[in-house]
Amino acid sequence: MTGIQITALVPRKVIIPYGEFPERLTAHLARNPNTQALEATGRALRTASAISSQSLETFIRQVCAWGDYSGIAGRVLKNNTSSKILADMKAAIAKLNSSPPDLVGSLESVMQIKHLGQVSFASKHLRFFLPEYCPVLDSILSERLLYEMTPSGYGDFCRACKKMADELNQAHIPCSFPGNRSWRPSDVEAALYAWVNDWK
Repeated sequence: MTGIQITALVPRKVIIPYGEFPERLTAHLARNPNTQALEATGRALRTASAISSQSLETFIRQVCAWGDYSGIAGRVLKNNTSSKILADMKAAIAKLNSSPPDLVGSLESVMQIKHLGQVSFASKHLRFFLPEYCPVLDSILSERLLYEMTPSGYGDFCRACKKMADELNQAHIPCSFPGNRSWRPSDVEAALYAWVNDWK
């Protein structure tokens, strides 16, 4: 096989050629040029010995802006106490740092925060905390690829993206994310998102 078969698409099966994945990932990054910097911020928070409420609030604003929903951050910060945000995000991070990472449990922790209760918004934060495991599942991909917008549906999507990343790596398809030699679930998801939106 020279491509990845997307079996959930309706009304027919579709095969995306391997060679399209680097091109689509590049197109996604071109539309979201701060992705790499935001990954570094998320990784620093996840691995920090102590996290401040201020740094988390800045991160939430940046992630919501990246997702083109800047207004959500204002609602999150207005309708949750700093201690609530800090406690739930720390719980999410602890689950990501477990071995193996508890992706569904981490998502559920973030979803405890008012206005981050949707899989789409919560998974965007996980994507920047741990891109090596966490893709984003938004309404567009949910509708096109038929993954439920639930924690269990997110778990299924994570496993699917991991499987596709492994397949691309085994086929020696170069990853076009700067500094990465191997495909990650977050890279696969970005390429799929660009594909369903026909970004080139």
